[in-house]
Amino acid sequence: MSLKKLRDALYTGLAYLSLLLLAVPLAWILFECIVRGGAYILSRPVEFFTDIGRPPGVGGGGIGHAIQGSLYMLGLALLIGVPVGMLAGIYMAERRDSPIAKAARFVSDILVEFPTILVGIVTYAFLVSKVTGLLATGPAAFAASFALAMIMIPIVARSVETAFLTIPNEVREGAYALGLLDRQTVFRVLLPAVRAGVMTAVLIGLAKIAGESAPIIVTNGISNFWFSKWTEPAPSIPVLIYVYGLSPFKEWQAQAWAASLILLLLIMGVGFLARRFTKKMWTGA
Repeated sequence: MSLKKLRDALYTGLAYLSLLLLAVPLAWILFECIVRGGAYILSRPVEFFTDIGRPPGVGGGGIGHAIQGSLYMLGLALLIGVPVGMLAGIYMAERRDSPIAKAARFVSDILVEFPTILVGIVTYAFLVSKVTGLLATGPAAFAASFALAMIMIPIVARSVETAFLTIPNEVREGAYALGLLDRQTVFRVLLPAVRAGVMTAVLIGLAKIAGESAPIIVTNGISNFWFSKWTEPAPSIPVLIYVYGLSPFKEWQAQAWAASLILLLLIMGVGFLARRFTKKMWTGA
């Protein structure tokens, strides 16, 4: 065997080994969640999705309150993070050489790798802390949504910028030649051309924040009741998994596995949609 073929075989083997190292842990986690949590869901399918958690030692209950709280917090985070991230990404793409765009790109690159718990700490200290916060409400659901939005914004911004940079300059020049203004060119010509890429950016950001627990615990605290006010702590699926999973009660542990299965399937579904939109953006299929 020649040296070139040996090198190709080695690299191919390393690629398959890397795939195996990624696939085995995911398959193991999914298997454990299905075995430990799937049976619990099937034993009480309605109660699990619609009821609230029970006190320790009391059987039954569900994660309906955590699903409700997560939907509220993720919804507000999307309302904040998507418009800001989109506008920042568009500006960085269309004014890429301006000092503001360079600064925004630099900050976005840092925030993407920033520990999310620090985002929660900063949000709590400057927004809701009763000592140093601007609103001084104490732990609150809206603070958790704001922290999640801060995590999402740089991801959306950089992804939207990448999508806009794939548009040929001839498209922009053609729009300007027809007399369109910058705003009209961006929102009537460029944005529709990369709508699949923008949707991918939103889904990637959503998948990132859907499983976050640390910033929620810091800014929102822990709650095992139904969502009531934005200025009070609210439940969420990631925090429920954290609390129930570490508890010594078998019922709570089973609910943690079942909630993990739901969260894992949600994130995998969002990832699948993101891949579909990415394929559509690059191939048009």
